[in-house]
Amino acid sequence: MPLWHSLLDLLFPLRCASCREQIAPYPAGGENDFPYWAAGGEIENTFCWPCASGISWIEGCLRCGTPVENPAPGCFWCEKKQFAFDDCCVLGSYNEAVRGAVHRFKYRRGEHLAKPLGRLLAARLSSMPWIGSVNLVVPVPLCRKRHSQRGYNQAALLASAVGRALDLPVRECLQRIKETQSQTGLSRGMRAENMRDAFRCQNELALDSHVLILDDVLTSGATAHEASRALKKGGAGRVSVAVIAR
Repeated sequence: MPLWHSLLDLLFPLRCASCREQIAPYPAGGENDFPYWAAGGEIENTFCWPCASGISWIEGCLRCGTPVENPAPGCFWCEKKQFAFDDCCVLGSYNEAVRGAVHRFKYRRGEHLAKPLGRLLAARLSSMPWIGSVNLVVPVPLCRKRHSQRGYNQAALLASAVGRALDLPVRECLQRIKETQSQTGLSRGMRAENMRDAFRCQNELALDSHVLILDDVLTSGATAHEASRALKKGGAGRVSVAVIAR
C-alpha cells in the first residue's frame, strides 16, 4: 500500500455507514458469512463487522424483490400486482444496520454515503442476469419541497455512484409533476393513489431501451411502478429497479 494511502487511512479512517464506528479489520474468514457477489470487499468498506454480520441480505423474487427461498421471476406478492417494472434488485431488508445507513444517508446530511452504498449496490447488480443489457440509469426525483428541505436527492447521488461503478450513463429524465405527500404511514392502497401519475419522462428515450431506476427503499412498489410507467411511455422497453432496502 502506498505511504499516502496509509496516511489518509490514519487521518480519515473508514466509518460504518450505520453506527459511525471506525471500521476495524474483519475477523479471518468473516467474508464467508456474506453473499458471493460481495467477495470484492465492498461490504468491508461500508459496514463494521457487528453491523454487517447482522444484515439480512435479500435473495428475492427477481420480479419484485420480495424475499423468497428460491429466487425466480414471480412470487405470491407480484402475482397479485401489475407492476410496470420488469425486474428488481435489492441489497437487504429494511432493518438494523441497513435502516440506520439509509436514515443517515437521507436525513442526517449523509451525502458522503452515496459512494460506499452505491458501490455495494453495484456489486449486487453485477450478479443480476439482466445487467448487461441496461442502457441507462435513472434516479427517482424528489418533490420540490423535500428536495429544498434536504438539499439533495439521495436517489440521484446513489445513481451517480452506481453509474460510475458499472460504467453506465446516468440521466435525470424523470420529472415529478405531482406534489405527493410522504408515503410513510400510508396504507398500500393510499400509497398507490398518492403516487398515481406523479411522474413524466421529459426526455425521449431510445426505443425499447433498458432503463435501470435507482431509489433508496422499495416498500409497496407504488413509486417504482409509476416511475416505470412514465419511462415506458417515454420509449423504454424494459425497466429494472435497484434499491438499498426492501
